[in-house]
This record gives sequence, structure tokens and C-alpha cells, in this order.
Amino acid sequence: MKDFREVLLAPVVSEKSYGLLDENKYTFLVAPDANKTEIKIAVEKVFGVKVHTFW
Repeated sequence: MKDFREVLLAPVVSEKSYGLLDENKYTFLVAPDANKTEIKIAVEKVFGVKVHTFW
């Protein structure tokens, strides 16, 4: 398993992503070879939250 710093590269800061904050939706650039499970684990570890759904 990868370190979370290798999975979550940077937050996406744009007008659209800023609008999603009201819906508690956050956007990140992720490593191209990261799978959904690795992304979920990285988000849960970094932010101390439970990911309910992800695409």
C-alpha cells in the first residue's frame, strides 16, 4: 500500500470545486496509478473522516 502523500497529490482549486464545498465535496489531484481503495484510505487517514461514497 502506498503512503497517503503518494496518493493525494494536491487539492484542486477552481471555481467549480469551490462551489462543491457547500455540499461537503472535495476535489484532489491523485496519482494516476492510484485505485479507488487507495484514495479512500488516504482521505480517511489524512482528514480523519469516514468516506461513504466515492467515484
